[in-house]
Amino acid sequence: MRDQKTIVDGVEFETVFQFQRIFGAIASSMQPARLLVAFGMVIILIASGYLWDSISQVDATTLDQTITQEELQEQRAFAIAQASTALGHNAPESSSEWNVRDAQAYLVSVWEDFLYEGEVSGQERADFNRLYLELERIRPHGPFEQSATFVSNAWTSIVDGGLNLDAVQMWHGVVSIVWDLPQLLWNGGYHWFISLYGFLLIYVLCIGGGAISRMQVCWHSRSDRLSIQEAVDYSLLRWRELLGAVVGPAPLVAAFAILLMLMGLVLLNVPWLNFIGGLLYGVSLLLGFCIAIIAVGYVACFPMLIPAVVSENCTSGEAIQRSFAYLFSKTLHYFGYLIILIVSLVVGYLVIRLIANLTLDITANLVGAGTFNNSLHGAGSIQADTVPLIGTAWYESGAGFLILLWETVLHDLMLGWVFSGFFSMSAMLYLLMRRTCDGQDTREIWSRGIIQGTNVVDDSKD
Repeated sequence: MRDQKTIVDGVEFETVFQFQRIFGAIASSMQPARLLVAFGMVIILIASGYLWDSISQVDATTLDQTITQEELQEQRAFAIAQASTALGHNAPESSSEWNVRDAQAYLVSVWEDFLYEGEVSGQERADFNRLYLELERIRPHGPFEQSATFVSNAWTSIVDGGLNLDAVQMWHGVVSIVWDLPQLLWNGGYHWFISLYGFLLIYVLCIGGGAISRMQVCWHSRSDRLSIQEAVDYSLLRWRELLGAVVGPAPLVAAFAILLMLMGLVLLNVPWLNFIGGLLYGVSLLLGFCIAIIAVGYVACFPMLIPAVVSENCTSGEAIQRSFAYLFSKTLHYFGYLIILIVSLVVGYLVIRLIANLTLDITANLVGAGTFNNSLHGAGSIQADTVPLIGTAWYESGAGFLILLWETVLHDLMLGWVFSGFFSMSAMLYLLMRRTCDGQDTREIWSRGIIQGTNVVDDSKD
């Protein structure tokens, strides 16, 4: 019997290896329409968050539990005392009743008078800057601002872990955002904030994330670049399905949790029923196991929930069913894709941040080369804390405010890319998992004229 030989002319790596499509979503996520949708998401969340903080007047500075309330009060009292005697002044009689804001305002007014009197030394300016930043660090932070700081620190940890190839550090950062922060808010007593603002956050993620995911799947399927209105309208028409897919597992978890609490209240607090409670504790463990599986599965499946709805035009229940089925049937595949998604998100963010910082620095340096006043004070690459320039002319401070406003827009666009990148890559992750589990081509998505939840053409419609 003659040996048969098979000659391979070439290998289509794009067909055999498709994980690189997640990396490819980095480029498409930078399309202007997606960035504008993501920018709108950032503006809504930031504006509503700061509005909540300003109305509620709640101090959540100790949210992350890195400092106790007693230690914070001691640091505030010490900083206020330093500000009240800054630059050689005697403390006013009312300084004992000051809060941090009062001390900061007094420090600024004293510094203005000091500048008016004549030249100041470098040491005096350094002392003012140090006291101002110290007061800024310990001033009251509302639940939104403190939560944003917590998320920023966790995201920085994820980025650092990606640069150092430390998967454990990256995982801890993800867990901090999706698991630790909600618990800290709830245990800290910020129930109204986590309920009302949490609902707004989920709704914005559903509408904005649904629009961005739809843009990605249409671009991948048929190179169709949807407009902002088309994508948002599609998402708004399916807001119930999107919202149901994201919050769907919560009622089941809540029901199991309430049942467990009732079992403890009734069976373990009444004499003689304790024995029954002990016998049924195995059932309690089973319910606890279900809660753990649903919670872990929900967190793991979250990137697929919204793309499932916009790709298949399916119901929220089917989207949840698909996502959980894909997770548990091809677990290793899924977590491999998930790691690629996180790495891609970190790489994309580093590129976006580099471009943003270069844009800010180049613009500030070139414009500043011909500017001979203080209009560009603080302009340039993104800074965590800045000290306001005191004693400038009104036109300088006005120009500086407008410059800061434009730089803030660029900064928010950079933050918006995180949403654009995440939902674009999540859409590709879902399509790849569907291909792995169902054998369906990644370019097959729902469009008008196709039966909902399938890829079968409905002949009954025009």
